[in-house]
Amino acid sequence: MPAYQADIFLSINSKELSHAQLKRSSIALAQNAYQDVFKGSISHCWGCGCNNPHGLQIKSYWADSGEETICVWQPEEYHTAAWPNILSGGIIASIIDCHSVCTAMMFAHRAEGLEWSDDPSIIYITGSLQVTYLKPVSTEQPVTLRAHVQETKGKKMIVHCVVFSQDVECARGEVTAIRYTP
Repeated sequence: MPAYQADIFLSINSKELSHAQLKRSSIALAQNAYQDVFKGSISHCWGCGCNNPHGLQIKSYWADSGEETICVWQPEEYHTAAWPNILSGGIIASIIDCHSVCTAMMFAHRAEGLEWSDDPSIIYITGSLQVTYLKPVSTEQPVTLRAHVQETKGKKMIVHCVVFSQDVECARGEVTAIRYTP
């Protein structure tokens, strides 16, 4: 089955993205977003919780390569910084954080041969977050995040994430994600 079909549109944050936008983002349309399978308290995260109506509700997917994850998210007007149509740096940090921690969980589930479930058996939390802002990010266009696990050390994963706006690299993040056992 081809990864892309011209008649398919993916709804992201209540907005439609065209086939061309999705193709540039390298999302395999046949898969569900990682966050959409969760229920309970994990589904209420402000950044990625599918059951938080006031949150950002980002969606993380495996990129076609299977070596990285991808998120395409459409900011709203009220996500601005002090300047109109410019995305807040705090929002940028939040989406890097959530996408990176979900990336760690996705890699860990795959490495241990576990399926995604509504009650994930492997949970990661943020140990540290470092963001480098390179260029302003427009709120008028979808934002694309690409992340991969750079290193694994015991219960820690170092995840590198890059933020793009209109195919221009605008920010980089490094998250130390720590495996959490409740």
